[in-house]
Amino acid sequence: MEYIFYYPGMLFPMGTRTYRETGSRNKKTGKLNEYDVTIGKKNKGTCTCPAMTYRPYQECKHVKNLKRKLSL
Repeated sequence: MEYIFYYPGMLFPMGTRTYRETGSRNKKTGKLNEYDVTIGKKNKGTCTCPAMTYRPYQECKHVKNLKRKLSL
C-alpha cells in the first residue's frame, strides 16, 4: 500500500480535496519535489507542478498517479 498524504480539514465548499504528491528528484540538490494535487468535482485534477503551465488541459503524471492510488 502506497502512502497518500491528505491535508486534514481541507475539504472545501465546492467539494475539492487537496493531496500532497511526490515528484521526481532534483538533480542539483538531490531532494524530492512535492506538489499539491487538488481533485475537484467530476474527478478533475490540478497540480502545482510546472507541467500544468505548459499543458493546462491535460493531466500531469502526479494527478494520474494520485487517481491510480485512489482508484478514481
